[in-house]
Amino acid sequence: MSPPASCSDAVRQAAENLTALCEDLKDAPLDERLSALAALHHAFGDLHQCAQREAITTARELGWPLRRIAAALNCSHEQVRLVIAAGDPRGAAT
Repeated sequence: MSPPASCSDAVRQAAENLTALCEDLKDAPLDERLSALAALHHAFGDLHQCAQREAITTARELGWPLRRIAAALNCSHEQVRLVIAAGDPRGAAT
């Protein structure tokens, strides 16, 4: 497997790999399948949250306004503000 050319390609490639994994899990015993899906959900949730927090922080450091970041993430500017505030030791987004 060759490295992806862009972030979009990497996401598409990961989605394809997850689709293949889900297909493989269909043949696993149900208890193993459910356990694997729960672990997968937890791992990707944590990974997504971390990557999103880093991207928001980088965007703010580059001077992006909250609403621009929110539009790119398809969420509210308040959600973006909360993520920033959670990482700010002063407890507020500037």
